[in-house]
Amino acid sequence: MAVEVEATPSLPSAGVGRLEVVPHVVGPRTKGLRRRRRVTAPWSLPPVLPPPPQPAGGGAAPRRRCTHCASEETPQWRQGPAGPSTLCNACGVRFKSGRLFPEYRPINSPTFSPLLHSNSHRRVLEMRLHVEEETAAGGGRAGARARRAERAAARAAAAAQGK
Repeated sequence: MAVEVEATPSLPSAGVGRLEVVPHVVGPRTKGLRRRRRVTAPWSLPPVLPPPPQPAGGGAAPRRRCTHCASEETPQWRQGPAGPSTLCNACGVRFKSGRLFPEYRPINSPTFSPLLHSNSHRRVLEMRLHVEEETAAGGGRAGARARRAERAAARAAAAAQGK
């Protein structure tokens, strides 16, 4: 059986700064990690500090927002064209792979609109192709938005007449 010697602080009556040697018996080695008891001196503990003061502006610090989709909650902030920690996880992954287009938005983004955005890359490419075809036909992007608004208004009017 192996014997390990550990230094422990002595009693205050024995003298200041003296260490007493106490034999410590260690059992046979196991397959797992070998654990040792650590002696923590009071001077090595971190000081107990009061909590940091709150900002004078009235409470919480301003929340971070994704510069592309305006999302405030994400598991990880990623690097974007404006620097580190400027894009949410979804937009940052797309930016890094070169697939971040203005039409892309995560569905849980506050700026998501099904008429203007999609979270599917294939659908975004279809939307871009459709806009390019309209532009080539002389419609233009503003014309496409106007036609889309007219169709939505016509559907709303038809639904109101049907009720």
